[in-house]
Amino acid sequence: MSTKSVACDFGERQIDVDVPAHASVVQFEDPKTFLADPEAAVREALARPIGSPPLSALAKPGMRVVIGFDDPTRPPTPWQTILPVLIEELLKAGIRERDILLVSANGAHRKWRPEEFRNYLGPKIFDRFFPTRQIVNHDCHDPAGLRFLGTTERGGYLEYNKAFVDADLPIYVGTISASYVGGYTGMGTVIGLGSVESIASNHSHYYWDHPKSTTGDHRTMLYRGLKAHMHERLEQAMGKRVFYVNSVSGIRGRMVGVFAGHSPELDGPAWDLADTFNLYPVPQADVIVVGLGSAFAYGSADNPLVGLVGSCYPSRIWVNRPVLREGGVIIALNPSTGNYDTRTFPSTPAVIDLFRRHHSIGELQEHEGDVTHRPEFLHLYHHHYAYHPRHPFWLFYIGDYTLKRAGAVIMAGAKNPGAYRDIGVRPERDFKDAWQTAEKIVGKNPRTIVAPRFWSRRLLKFDVRE
Repeated sequence: MSTKSVACDFGERQIDVDVPAHASVVQFEDPKTFLADPEAAVREALARPIGSPPLSALAKPGMRVVIGFDDPTRPPTPWQTILPVLIEELLKAGIRERDILLVSANGAHRKWRPEEFRNYLGPKIFDRFFPTRQIVNHDCHDPAGLRFLGTTERGGYLEYNKAFVDADLPIYVGTISASYVGGYTGMGTVIGLGSVESIASNHSHYYWDHPKSTTGDHRTMLYRGLKAHMHERLEQAMGKRVFYVNSVSGIRGRMVGVFAGHSPELDGPAWDLADTFNLYPVPQADVIVVGLGSAFAYGSADNPLVGLVGSCYPSRIWVNRPVLREGGVIIALNPSTGNYDTRTFPSTPAVIDLFRRHHSIGELQEHEGDVTHRPEFLHLYHHHYAYHPRHPFWLFYIGDYTLKRAGAVIMAGAKNPGAYRDIGVRPERDFKDAWQTAEKIVGKNPRTIVAPRFWSRRLLKFDVRE
């Protein structure tokens, strides 16, 4: 078999791996053009939004405005570009600066430290609003900061950030980027500003493992449909609509387009633009090789559940047909030690221990309530920048589709092999051993996709053509 060498992420460095010469090597590439004047584009979007009156017509003197924004898990450029223009336009419309509150839409992620907000939002916004407590973290488990608005006929639990729900003008600044959570991100209010029970109502094992949710097709995906349903019911219960400002971006957050208005009206045009550079034609694969850096998604790859998500995520973000054939193999590359900060991920060991004592990931659902309410975990979440204790369940649910579909999910190079055996992933000493194992499962000269920098550049969608 003729081969070629591909440099792949491997923790803090890259390693060369030999794959079949016919292997498809896929990594995100920036579009050819970006916004020449991003600030001017934001002003234009605010003046001519989609499905909404202009911002200048919505904002009235005396209003309380709450701006939700995607939390600092993404490149900061869009928020450092959009927020100053947005706030300037609000002030022009007569909104008082003291009546503007910025809320980081953390969902069940950890809260963010002041220095992290400063780096993310930029010093101008931070120094202007943080000293007066006008930049805050959303807390998904604080009854005093949440408002319950009812349930929906599809099981959605409508409980959201109280300040945002009660605002005269609720605004959300987010992005449209490729994601297994809905095909494209968007409607950030539904997850980012929800209570833990609200998030759990759409992050259930049923929805995340459902065959119609294990795809990157935003137009047909069951999970995204549930988000849209909850968003519609939320706006009905609020008696007002959320004004969105969403960017479409490339590597390092460089802006390709910006869209303002209401969802779902603005979604289609934003999706159309994103489709022009996020879809990558590939054949269906027998083997997918994915490079994993030292940290991505939810933090350090030394956390085996982060490693699980990093390994399994690519196989969930396809259109037309599954990118990994039934019985195929995932080979992830990372020197994961299994030694991670348990103050940041305090409930992870407990949830992994539960998995050891059950036959399937789906059986973990019965323990969500117990782990969610453990005081020692909640104390760290509320006061010490830890992830919410329910979060590890959802990481397991992300991986379940791939663990069941694949002949094997392999972590090549793991320095703590037992940490991966405990979560259903097969550890191998290095790529050579992993490849030999893969060939035993799928045969010689397999159809192969290599995603060498899947996480370190920008996420993409596999457009499976054959």
